[in-house]
Amino acid sequence: MRAQLARTAFWHLARLVGVALIVTGCAAVSGPSISDPGSLIPSGLAKYLHLEPSDSEALVASAAIPAAGAVRYRRLLMQAWQYHFGLAEDPAIGFGQVHQESRFDCGAVSPMGSAGCAQFMPATAEWINSLIPAAVRATCPSRSGCPMDPAWALTALVEYDWRLWGADTWAANSRERWAFSLAAYNGGSAVSTGERAACRNSPGCNPAHYFDHVERFCGATGRSPVACRENRTYPRIILDRWAPAYRAWLRS
Repeated sequence: MRAQLARTAFWHLARLVGVALIVTGCAAVSGPSISDPGSLIPSGLAKYLHLEPSDSEALVASAAIPAAGAVRYRRLLMQAWQYHFGLAEDPAIGFGQVHQESRFDCGAVSPMGSAGCAQFMPATAEWINSLIPAAVRATCPSRSGCPMDPAWALTALVEYDWRLWGADTWAANSRERWAFSLAAYNGGSAVSTGERAACRNSPGCNPAHYFDHVERFCGATGRSPVACRENRTYPRIILDRWAPAYRAWLRS
């Protein structure tokens, strides 16, 4: 019991410190470029950067990463990631996700109406605004959220990831867990409800695996083929292309 209380107190303190870092980090958005990005990596997260990228991954990293935007918002995203995940998960996944969503263009607005670094739709922004840390929420003047504000948007993206990832404990392994979480971020709850149920009821389909299993049932609850093509691509490109690229970039 004491050990549990100690762990709870530790994580509570870590999250409080993380909120302060996120809020104070807002000033860095308009400040000068970071001359030594590597200095922003907390020592505990450095373990994820020891994985050697292949030559092709290094090429992707150098050719595709939008250096100005990625450097500009690096501190904010790293702080939000550490606040929510501590040292438990690879921050390169979060960087890869922001790349896929907006290429770190925090002023981006899609034809469908999604906006900002995290490309939140208005309804999603309003919902997640009630869940993000109070200190960050206090910097947003709108009850509907501030998806065009980088600090708000990056915090909200990681908050959403953290909640999805936290609910996917039934996944077969870490990679599959992130696949479910990312697919749900992109495609909504149908991924982990109706489509998992369809897989579960199909012989030979394992509902604890997204890749080559649950993903095959995209559309079982009515989503269009176009939406399913995008949804099935989303976790793959983040985990297999952008995360390795940003892992190499974070280490450089």
